[in-house]
Amino acid sequence: MKILIAAGGSGGHIFPAIALKRTLGSRGSCEIKFVGADKAIDRRIFEKEGVAFSLLSANKLPYRMSPAIILFFIGLFLDSVKALWITAAFRPTCCVGFGGYVSFPVMLSAKLLRVPTVVHEQNVVPGRANKILFSLADKVALSFKDTILHIPSDQKNKVSVTGNPIRTGDLKNSDKAAALKSFGLDGAKFTVLVIGGSQGAHVLNENFVRSISHMEERVKAGLQIIHLTGVKDYEWAVAQYSRIFPADSAARAYSFIDRIEDAYSAADLIVTRAGASALFEVAYFGKAMIVVPYPYAMSHQLENAHAFSSRGGAVEIEEKDLSESFFKDTIEGFLKDRSKLEALGQAAKALSAPYASDRLADIVTGGLK
Repeated sequence: MKILIAAGGSGGHIFPAIALKRTLGSRGSCEIKFVGADKAIDRRIFEKEGVAFSLLSANKLPYRMSPAIILFFIGLFLDSVKALWITAAFRPTCCVGFGGYVSFPVMLSAKLLRVPTVVHEQNVVPGRANKILFSLADKVALSFKDTILHIPSDQKNKVSVTGNPIRTGDLKNSDKAAALKSFGLDGAKFTVLVIGGSQGAHVLNENFVRSISHMEERVKAGLQIIHLTGVKDYEWAVAQYSRIFPADSAARAYSFIDRIEDAYSAADLIVTRAGASALFEVAYFGKAMIVVPYPYAMSHQLENAHAFSSRGGAVEIEEKDLSESFFKDTIEGFLKDRSKLEALGQAAKALSAPYASDRLADIVTGGLK
């Protein structure tokens, strides 16, 4: 088989596509090509993965009517011509789109060339491109069953809920003691992993650090932290933690963590944004989580967070409601009642989708009707 995968612009689109690629590759002979956006993150991931790829522009549809809309459609036309050439030259058996701008010209080209198409939506609320592509696709795969409410009734017959594909081969549960040792941390202490995001999330980072600084010394003495700050907040966080824990090294700040699976395994509690990949990865590890949705993504993360919190799989708080006392009070509550922590982790585990890549691969290869 020859599979053309359109995924680009962000890790949220690309990582599920990489998970699908690995699953398809494990099933035997399969030639796969990616089409991404002309952005550094796309190049870096594709090159690291060693896949064949082509790039379209990083064109973006303006949210409001303005003269920029004219430039957008000119770019869309040029990218559609290029996508048509890529698709015709590759001659795929099936074309899979993971949303975002690049999916639109590629999936449209596949439709014009009568190539079977599958669209995967990662978030509860579909993105703008996928809302249009649902009507063109032969099959639609969803990460969340809640998304069915956003699918037109005449298109629901082609929908399957697969879950969000994650790279389970890279995310193997490590022994907790060994994971803690790899960070130089104490196996007897309560460990919190904070994922501020690769680009940083200053409001989240700041409120968490200040909450820790307001804890009583006896509480801080039993606590340790792994904090993925992002590049912008790294030096600030190092300085803050040095002040909060002057006598020891109970906090580890990182701008980037290469082996995130070790951090997941080491943690008792995880604080994260509510991107689909992050939620399903944490759920895969069965960890209790506090989710703080990114507030500037057309509410996608807010709805994702609610899909977990409403089923008991996460504590949800919006960024605008964060305060210096929130993390302090919540963490101290978990320390007093570990049964609540365990219940959260178990509920999250029940919402995980470890076989999402296999289910999506079945659709792509025609095995799932």
